[in-house]
This record gives sequence, C-alpha cells and structure tokens, in this order.
Amino acid sequence: MPRLGIGTLMATLALGAVAACGGSSGSSTGTRTTTGSTTAAGVGSAVVPLRHVPTGEATLAYGAATRTLTVELRLTGLAPNSVHPAHIHSGLCARQGPVAYPLNDVQADGHGVADTVTAITAIKEGGIPDAAWYVNVHNGPTLTPEAQFEPIVCGDVANPARGAHIAVPLRLGPPPASPPSSPDQSASGTAQLAIRGGALTVVLDVTGLRPSSSHAVHIHLGSCASQGAVIHALPSLTADAGGHATLTATVGNVSSIPTGTWYINVHRTTAVTAGQTDFDPILCGDVGGASGY
Repeated sequence: MPRLGIGTLMATLALGAVAACGGSSGSSTGTRTTTGSTTAAGVGSAVVPLRHVPTGEATLAYGAATRTLTVELRLTGLAPNSVHPAHIHSGLCARQGPVAYPLNDVQADGHGVADTVTAITAIKEGGIPDAAWYVNVHNGPTLTPEAQFEPIVCGDVANPARGAHIAVPLRLGPPPASPPSSPDQSASGTAQLAIRGGALTVVLDVTGLRPSSSHAVHIHLGSCASQGAVIHALPSLTADAGGHATLTATVGNVSSIPTGTWYINVHRTTAVTAGQTDFDPILCGDVGGASGY
C-alpha cells in the first residue's frame, strides 16, 4: 500500500482546510450570522442525527491450508487523504489487550474513503477465534503522541461458529471507561436546520464530548460517505464541564435546504489546519438523505 509522508499529508490537509474553512471562529453561546447563497430546490427544515465517524467493516478470511488470514478494512468518514495505523488486538474493545497482528496502514482518499487489505501468514492453528480479538484503527498518522494513538473506530471479532470468513462492524471507538480512548469518539447529537426570513438557522445539541473542549463545525457539499468541500463554516462548538454542547447559528442569504447534497461535520478540535489528528471528523450527519450507517 502507498503511504504519504507525514509532512506531505499535513500540508495537504492544512491547505485544503484553509481554502475551505476560511478562518471560522465563534462561540457556542448565542447566535452568529454568516453569509452564503443557496439556490437549489430543497426543503424548509430538517432534523439531522449526528453520528460517530468513521464507520465501516472489517472482513476476515482464513485459509486453513496456508494458515493465512486476509483482513480487508473498508471505512468512510475519515479525514480526507489521511493515514491511520491499524491492528488486530487480543481482548475486546471494552477490555483492550496487546497487539496480536499489525495491519497495513489505512489510507483514505480525497473523500475520506479507505479500502485496505493485509495478508498475515503463520496464523495459529484454529483460525479466527471467538471473542478473543478486536480490530482497532487509530487517529494517526503515527501512534505518538496520545492524540495520534487515540482509537477512532473499533470492532469485536465474534465468531462462535468458528467460521473461516466473517464480517466485523467497525463503529465507535472504545468506551470512555476503557482507556486509552477519548470521550469525543463516543459523542452523539442532532442538528436542526430551518429556513426563516431568507436565512438558515442551525441548532446543534451534542453530548459525550471531552469536557470544556472546542470543535470546528461545517456544512459541506457531499455526504458522510463521500466528503466534499465546505460550503458554510459555523461557529465553534464548545462543551461544558459535563461534555454537553449547544450551538445556534444563522447563515444569511439561504432560501432552502438542499436534500441529499449537504452534510454536517464536527471535528475533533478547532485546529483543523494543523493536520489530520486535529482535523479528525468525530461526528457527521447527512442532510435530507440516508446516512448509510
């Protein structure tokens, strides 16, 4: 698998974020008005569930004759053009253990989509165990410092029938009570959008964030499964001491809400130009269309 250099990757993300975000700033208290224009036909209001990203699946296939395990990781919702260390660990997402087998780095394309395959030889006799492995993907691009080590998605390998081919859903990171993990990776919430007086009002309500943390928020073109450019930058979302955050913002000169062409992203921090670690999209929601997960 090709791998971007860390310096090249960070520069790519920084240039893209600067061009797209335009230096968004603000507070989660009160209302801020930005300007924009939307002329496409759409709807007057929408409620958007904000769910953890990335999301996807790991497929494990064991060949008994060669004692080879093939692992394919398919993910959407990653930071565009990002690189992520990945492993099979001993244990469970909620009770983490040491690395059992390293996997090839997960590398996302420009839309945050990744498909990575690893072949592992000399697997222990018996193949894929039940409830003894989990698959982890880290924030990256390396494993240090802690912010890069942070698991962004995890899935327990359940194989009670001891089959040779299984699929493992990759959803949330490990629970906050199972360090090392981040409360941000278990966040969830909603966004309510409405057209009022020729402007777009956006109300966000998010729980499960790191206490007193701040997060960049954008409305993008595209979808959570195929990310695109920022169309409206919103004020920062700031959590209280309990990890709960609300935000009300108004975008001027918007007459309707397009369906199926917008999505909302909440990022790990407000430093979206600093590289993939801070840019990490922790929440996403498709506006007016199926989220696909």
